[in-house]
Amino acid sequence: MEKILYYELITEYGPLYIYERYQCNPENNSRISSRIPLEIKEFFTRQEGTSGYDSLSFLGANFRTLDRTIEGLVRTDYMRELTPAEFLSKVSEFLEPIDKFEEKRKEVYRIFDMKVNNIRDNLVNMDELLETEEQKNEKAVKILSKYLKNHK
Repeated sequence: MEKILYYELITEYGPLYIYERYQCNPENNSRISSRIPLEIKEFFTRQEGTSGYDSLSFLGANFRTLDRTIEGLVRTDYMRELTPAEFLSKVSEFLEPIDKFEEKRKEVYRIFDMKVNNIRDNLVNMDELLETEEQKNEKAVKILSKYLKNHK
């Protein structure tokens, strides 16, 4: 039996969409054996990833998955698990037509290249990507209230 888990990895260059394939043995329910993936791949490029301590690497580009304090407590989680429906909603706009898929694929390779070469232009604001739902809603209320005041 096989299980696939889906993730979104927030990077300073934009999000990456990752999936991990596991071989599940129903007779062996130990957590350790079921949490070692057979493969980790990026969705658009199908590049195999290498998992390290709080990191994930593709083609020499090393991305952080967790940011920890000196005490080892998780401060920021850059890689979050998505349900299959959430994952599909994130990638679906790039699936059809094939031109969009190829464009996204090139963009992901560009992200790998920028990370390897430590290119700092074109950076995404990490604080903006890691906002809580409450913060996003507060911003939305401010924007909508301005819009509604101007269009009475």
